[in-house]
Amino acid sequence: MFLDTLYKSLTFGDFFITASPWIQKRSIKRIRKRQEQALRNVRQKERISVVFFLQTSSIWKYDKLYWKLKNSDRYEPHVVVSPYNVHLYYDKQECLKVMEKTFAFALEQGYDATCAYDFENKRWRNIRKMLNPDVVFFSKPYKDTLPQYHLYRFKDKLSLYTPYGFLCIDIYRISYNLPFHNLLWKFLVETKFQQEFSEQYSLCKGDNTLVVGALGSEQLVDPDYRPAEVWKPQEHPKKRVVWAPHHTVDYLFNFSNFLNYCEPMLELAEKYQDQIQFAFKPHPVLKFKLINLWGKEKTEQYYRRWAEMPNTQLEEGYYNDLFLGSDALIHDCASFTAEYLFTRKPVLFMVRDPEVEKHWNPFGKRCFEQHYHAESIEAVERFLTDTVLGGNDPMREDREAFFHQYLFDGTLPSERIYQFLNETLSKQS
Repeated sequence: MFLDTLYKSLTFGDFFITASPWIQKRSIKRIRKRQEQALRNVRQKERISVVFFLQTSSIWKYDKLYWKLKNSDRYEPHVVVSPYNVHLYYDKQECLKVMEKTFAFALEQGYDATCAYDFENKRWRNIRKMLNPDVVFFSKPYKDTLPQYHLYRFKDKLSLYTPYGFLCIDIYRISYNLPFHNLLWKFLVETKFQQEFSEQYSLCKGDNTLVVGALGSEQLVDPDYRPAEVWKPQEHPKKRVVWAPHHTVDYLFNFSNFLNYCEPMLELAEKYQDQIQFAFKPHPVLKFKLINLWGKEKTEQYYRRWAEMPNTQLEEGYYNDLFLGSDALIHDCASFTAEYLFTRKPVLFMVRDPEVEKHWNPFGKRCFEQHYHAESIEAVERFLTDTVLGGNDPMREDREAFFHQYLFDGTLPSERIYQFLNETLSKQS
């Protein structure tokens, strides 16, 4: 971890700004002035160039916003597929493989898209020079890409970011106070909870924060959205359950149960093959971790087992359609603790360690309370038999009340962002 952190600081050239709040505050003040000038310049333009950086399809949140901009006569949106999970010991071939999949996803969605890597000439493209964007949306706040596709290379642009997953745990620094968060033009957050966290924990005191709602979850509540059928066809109807294990098998928070449950979950899938259909939805980083831990052959073999059983499937990308077609979720992922609640369906959290409750922030704790909990494979099986198959769901009314009180007020986040851009970038502003 230390060597990787040092490697990234040297690669991104931010050692001093990261180490010194005083230097960072000066940088924030300087960047705000450049953003104000950029805003004045953009307001005078007839057409506004917008770039969305996309790292993996599973964290893509901007679909509806993209099409709102595309259908406007003022904006020219473009999706750029940038590298993901780049660090000191990363597998470059696996990284390029993920980029190929993600680029295929972007083309399938009909976006005007460019891959940051030129596979034909084997070189990285200069996106800033190619597209010269006025407005830039980012998908991740971390230095897990190459420096030329990070906010640092676009500090003089109107930069925006909405979290790729709900921030439910108490990691306030990396959730609200990275240089990335402070240097953004606008930090688009989900609820008043997240705005208060930004105001309390960021160096800029949340001066760039805007509450818009949960953009990534809006398809789960959009009455006009028609999900694709992504579940594997079965001979007869079965209950559909998603298992979504987190990637923290090697460190942090005592969240991930994967190494303890990887075989028992396959056994449950086989045991209930006539009644339940399972979708294995691992965190995108889990495969990278397992390749380092297990080796590539064993990792690929395990993933294939989920892909090939008659009542199971492997899902590594976009998951809103998967959630909408499901009957329940079993997971140990912090962001899904909030996201799946938008479906108002039963959800089980696999508790690896009772101490995990200490890691929730106030919002995450309220979400966690809407879950059934399991500390053993036997408890997971009871959830499957009693709640999923038996329909015994005493928490249904609590989830409904929580949804209306905290998660959705009736206005879609993409509409709020679109209105904000129109009003702020208007020539009359």
